[in-house]
Amino acid sequence: MLEYLNYGGLGIFVFIAIIMIIMGHMEKRTPVGSYIFLLTSISAFLFMANNEYTTALQNINDFKNQNATLKCVSGGGLYTSADTYRVSLNDGWSLDKNYFIKESFMVDADKCEKFR
Repeated sequence: MLEYLNYGGLGIFVFIAIIMIIMGHMEKRTPVGSYIFLLTSISAFLFMANNEYTTALQNINDFKNQNATLKCVSGGGLYTSADTYRVSLNDGWSLDKNYFIKESFMVDADKCEKFR
């Protein structure tokens, strides 16, 4: 499940919270708000990682056991649009860890939903 954590974002929030705690201790007061901020940010990232992990497990289960067709999104970003792929066993896709693979394409299992 740890592969679903966004370490960059988590690191920034933890760094900010630690700086706030250190500055609070230098001022000789209890930085309760800093501890709440630290706990909330870590909890939010763990919740998001767990959500992506359970989504990936559900998609893998649907792909293997129910032979479902999934609509997966890959790529995208600030300057490019995302590509959409139709993933199923019948279309020649296979599974490798948490990725759906066909020829040279690899799509994350957590970026999919059941095709309707």
